[in-house]
Amino acid sequence: MKIQRLKAAALALATVVLLTGCETMPQAGGSGGLNVLSSALGGGSGGGSRAGGVLDVIQGASAAFKDYTAEEQRALGNDFSSVLLGARPLLRNEAVQRYVNQVGWWVAAQAEKPKDKDGKEIQFAWRFGVIDSDAVNAYATPGGFVFVTVGLMRQLKSESELAGVLGHEIAHVTRGHYLAALKKGGFAQAVGGVVQARSGNAMVSSAMVNFAKNLYSKGLDQGDEFDADRQGVLYAARAGYAPVGLPTVLNMYATGSSADQNFTLLFKTHPAPKDRLEKLQPFMSSKFSTVASNVSNEARYDAIKRQLR
Repeated sequence: MKIQRLKAAALALATVVLLTGCETMPQAGGSGGLNVLSSALGGGSGGGSRAGGVLDVIQGASAAFKDYTAEEQRALGNDFSSVLLGARPLLRNEAVQRYVNQVGWWVAAQAEKPKDKDGKEIQFAWRFGVIDSDAVNAYATPGGFVFVTVGLMRQLKSESELAGVLGHEIAHVTRGHYLAALKKGGFAQAVGGVVQARSGNAMVSSAMVNFAKNLYSKGLDQGDEFDADRQGVLYAARAGYAPVGLPTVLNMYATGSSADQNFTLLFKTHPAPKDRLEKLQPFMSSKFSTVASNVSNEARYDAIKRQLR
């Protein structure tokens, strides 16, 4: 029964992705904004990828990619996603899912593409989803699955804030943070078995799912979170959004009540919001002191937000 539920969740997410693929990314505000999504996916070196005056490209994704093929990463993503969707299902709202996929795909198109252990550029099969949970949080998996919760979306006030949050999670994938955690946990040599698990090696898959549960309950290294904050701001800015989106979200976290149970896991698995803001401030000052972009798309985000239960 559990396997059937997970398959149903995966099918629902795949349906969202297929539906989203037929759409284009709407224009962002009055500044010329975002290009057609299909064009963005065709290449990251065009004008859109330089949006907001961001000319510097930060290279050097984690060396952990050298231990995994793209196929292994996709298999890991499936297992990690089964943990998340097994706990809470996807929100049953096609318009909301489509919208988050559109924003996510556009931001992801601005990220660098690391290379796998064979030296091949990794083409992530990005999938975005909204989890039907009141908890305030966002998650990513190896291979390109990214999720935000309904609880978090209720707290956000603009599309630029959503773009910053998605950029942070995208960075966890492109920078190899989860893969590094796997290697640190002693799973690097066992990951090849994850692919074989699809044909019956349940022991390896079970061990990996247990590792994922533990990882999501404890969180990544603080250094990885700080790195994802910087990269998340960069990706969102390249996409044409106001770079203050993510810092605004972190400020919201900092002013939130630690007694609110919906924030409990977020605070447990991440550095203190004030520490994240302090670490991010020098980057903001050096990279975005003269950025002209102020695209936030508050009205468009509010229209989606009103559809959340």
